[in-house]
Amino acid sequence: MLSDQLFRELCKPETMRIGWYLAQSDSRDNFVTDPIGHADFAFNLDHRLKHLVEQVQAHRYRPHHLLEVDIPKTGLSVRPGNILPIEESALLHSIVYLLAPHLDKRLDDAVYSYRLHPDWKKRIKKRDSLFREANIAFPFLKRSTISLISPFEAWYELWPDFEIDAIKACTEEGYTYITKTDIVAYFENVDLRLLENQIRSLLKREEEKVLQVLFRVLEGWTRVTSMGTPIERGIPQGNEISSFLGNLYLVPLDRALNKFCKSRDAKWFRYVDDVKVFTKSEYDAREAVFIINDTLRSLHLNLQGSKTDIISGDKLKYELNNSESELVEKAFDNIRKLSPDRVSDSKLITSHLKPLSIIVSRFRKGLPDSVTSLDGKQNRLFRRLMTLYGTCKRPHLKNAAFVALKHLPDLRILNKTLSYVSQLDIQTHDETINKLFELLEKKELPFPYQVAMVLSTIAKLHPKDPNSIASRIRSYGLKNKQHWVVVQKAIEAIVVYPYQPNYVLNISKKYLCHEHPMVRRAACMLLTRSSKHELRENLIELIYHPDPGVNRMALYFQRLIQDKNYSKQVLSSMISGSKTDYVFQKSIPNLYALAATEEKKIACGVCNFVKNYPPTKSQKNSWQRKRLLELTQWSL
Repeated sequence: MLSDQLFRELCKPETMRIGWYLAQSDSRDNFVTDPIGHADFAFNLDHRLKHLVEQVQAHRYRPHHLLEVDIPKTGLSVRPGNILPIEESALLHSIVYLLAPHLDKRLDDAVYSYRLHPDWKKRIKKRDSLFREANIAFPFLKRSTISLISPFEAWYELWPDFEIDAIKACTEEGYTYITKTDIVAYFENVDLRLLENQIRSLLKREEEKVLQVLFRVLEGWTRVTSMGTPIERGIPQGNEISSFLGNLYLVPLDRALNKFCKSRDAKWFRYVDDVKVFTKSEYDAREAVFIINDTLRSLHLNLQGSKTDIISGDKLKYELNNSESELVEKAFDNIRKLSPDRVSDSKLITSHLKPLSIIVSRFRKGLPDSVTSLDGKQNRLFRRLMTLYGTCKRPHLKNAAFVALKHLPDLRILNKTLSYVSQLDIQTHDETINKLFELLEKKELPFPYQVAMVLSTIAKLHPKDPNSIASRIRSYGLKNKQHWVVVQKAIEAIVVYPYQPNYVLNISKKYLCHEHPMVRRAACMLLTRSSKHELRENLIELIYHPDPGVNRMALYFQRLIQDKNYSKQVLSSMISGSKTDYVFQKSIPNLYALAATEEKKIACGVCNFVKNYPPTKSQKNSWQRKRLLELTQWSL
């Protein structure tokens, strides 16, 4: 039967493998990343995917728990951030891979978000299907399988078109009013029954079994009332799956806007839940708000009044004026291929940045007000400037970044400020680390998530004297009653800094008993920094740990120690891969596990790999390299 066709495709190992690649790629942008990037799931991938197929095929599959963490917004408000279990993520990405070609063509051209790649029809003939290709390094996969495949064009490809077409509507087509809307807690309020009905209505024939699997997982993740009753609302935030489903949920709004615009000579565009309507009269602009509000209410959604606005006149001119952003993008285009570490390029970079000096000075002067009172447009400009100046390793916005970090908890500002300060020259890292610790120790950051991301940034920095940093991280991040995400990121930071094996072992054993699975996984990774004997002995015990996440990770590290063929494969991947301080740091757990081997050739390979690694200015990595050489010297 046709209704079983997609289900049969879903139950093919090659489909699940594609879903795994998509899930692995998507997990890089998780609110909280896995300690070892799910390498333990990948090392026995064929068997795991075969088991997943068997469970789905026999209708025995049940979802695992969804991990949640509060993500800061403006003021002191938060929104739920969700982390998908990797198995469910692989399954859901497989389903979206199959459904997207059938559903995308039912979306209006005015919808810009998460659309199929234009070349998907050509790619399907190559077994690449509808996916866009790009290169990404997965250290645990063979080079022939290192590829990122995504069913949607990336946001940075489609968002500019969304903005450009919006500007054209006003500058070339005579629209004088823009209605901008915002939906209250959009992803949290998606009604699963309505979403399921909506998807069914968009398919020519019901793909019943595939939809049953999809909604069995989604329903298993919904919140319950205080009486224990599932509310059957909400899809997890922070992943491509939900963005795709969110696109489909608003199709009734698209239809209502089409009908309205045909009768009023108006125009609309949508990017997920960001809707803009263009009209030629204030009356029509108000009517657009009423149409949107009525349609959203029928979907059990609500407009956020404070962020719904009708723009015209001078305010519209300001909204459409992108001259400053265009200057920044021009500088980006000129600088993109230059290296800030080369003297000749550095002079060119300075000349390309010069036209931006007046714009940059606006954010540098009058702190803190110059960055704490920004409207949405200036906020975006400030973030883009930090991206540019971080790429160039220019410290001009450093003070502004720390002010923003302290006063603006919003996730986008948090990520951008921390990324910016970590990109600056290594000579600034001591000062940066001290400032970050000062923010933590003075309790300037109210949200655990902020604290966790600061600890994660400290792990990426390279102080001149790294020897005391792990103790400082431990004394702050591993205090009693810290939030689980703070503990996880503190443990991950300790992994990369100098610390004695006996201290490492004590911390690892303590937090392997923690109540949260992500903390236990971080503690298992930290165990690799203990002595060879303790590592091998404890891994044998952890193989029988009741937590499958710990059990799986212990098997992975033990295989690195004992399986000569697998060890050679991982080491070969390291040797042929890129060699930077960041890549070396990410490889530290694997290198310590490999160094604990009793196989002379593997230990010798680790020793030679470390010896031949390019010179580094990082004292932190130099300490680790020296320690690894001591552990493997016996093999020469």
